[in-house]
Amino acid sequence: MFRQRQLRHLGIIWRRLSQRLMAAACADPRKRLRVLMAVQMVLLSGCLRLSGNRWYDGPPARPQSMIDYYAVPHTYTAYREEIEATTDDYVWKHITIDTGAGPVVVDYFDTKKKTPNLVFVFPVLGGKLFIEKHIATFFAERGIDAAIVNRNNEFKDPQNFDKLEEIFRENVIRDRLAIDFFENEHGKKNFGTFGISRGGINVALTAGVDPRLKHNVMVLGGTDLVDLFHDSNQPRIKKYIKSVMEQKKISEPDFFELLRKSLRTDPKNTAHYIDGRNTLLILGIFDRTVPFTYGMQLRDQIGRPATIFLLADHYVGLLYTQTISIVPPSKEGGLFPFPYIEEEAVTFFRKAFDTGENWAIYPYRLFQLPFNLVAEVVGNLGAVIESVFSVHSPDDRPLQESFWESAARKEEALPLEPEAVAEAF
Repeated sequence: MFRQRQLRHLGIIWRRLSQRLMAAACADPRKRLRVLMAVQMVLLSGCLRLSGNRWYDGPPARPQSMIDYYAVPHTYTAYREEIEATTDDYVWKHITIDTGAGPVVVDYFDTKKKTPNLVFVFPVLGGKLFIEKHIATFFAERGIDAAIVNRNNEFKDPQNFDKLEEIFRENVIRDRLAIDFFENEHGKKNFGTFGISRGGINVALTAGVDPRLKHNVMVLGGTDLVDLFHDSNQPRIKKYIKSVMEQKKISEPDFFELLRKSLRTDPKNTAHYIDGRNTLLILGIFDRTVPFTYGMQLRDQIGRPATIFLLADHYVGLLYTQTISIVPPSKEGGLFPFPYIEEEAVTFFRKAFDTGENWAIYPYRLFQLPFNLVAEVVGNLGAVIESVFSVHSPDDRPLQESFWESAARKEEALPLEPEAVAEAF
């Protein structure tokens, strides 16, 4: 495997090459489409797909203490629906669900078919949900019901640093309430999830807690949030850390020590309970925002599921989606970039829900075939060596089980209030 420094150097080279290609395209508009198509071909040829670990035999049972910690005390009491838009393919409904944990707001893209299947698209951030709505409508236009559980931006406010665990825990509980709602009101039984960046991290949390979220796609996500925050190059994270340090008059080591003691809702404590056989992971090998190292740790924690490696960092990864259509500039899709990540997700969910083939993926697969064959040979060879010589990555599942057992013991005399939990840790 490349070292972190080598990956960084390759990322710099790739970014400079991309900038020169784009400059050339802008200098001569007649060449724009050809240059952009060439960039896309380079991107697609840089994708490698590895099958899941054939020796993986499933996740461990969820500890009772974890189940209790994220238990839904009371289900929803009422709900309201407003129709935002209607198309030939779907009805977009804005739903407000009244619950004991406060209102849960959901945007539901209903394909108007009586189907037991639903994919939750987990938000990157709060706000306008631009990326999430693109993904949800892409699914709905291809016959897959999709829903977005809205988030707020409380976690981004440095004033709420001491409440981070409470906010993260409540997000998981609110997700579970949304699942209850769709089970009861819309007859949904087969649930999947899709998340990019922070949305992928949210998938690793809620799907780790709730077994109903069986089929999961995580894109550019990671685990071990404290160390991830420390190593991320995201300016907003660095600004957040600086603001909290100034507000609390603490040093940077103190900041991370406080966060480590209080933050319990972290993929490193939940992802092990996701079934890797029903998971697709997509990582950017040059990613420094959610560093690639933490994506690979997440892969190990889930049991090495089927994984696609992109020749991209966190933001170049958008060129593997059609979130923004560059040629022509449009909100309704176009020629460039290709919706590669969307088509991989549709293929995954159609197989999971047994609703037919996604023929649109085959041109991509054909183009990538030589690279994937090499990746599979190398990956299988490594797996055989591990099996024969018992050379495995350290299995930290017992550590996570003991974490939840230890948490339960520390809470015996405490109410399940986040502030009390933070003090116990």
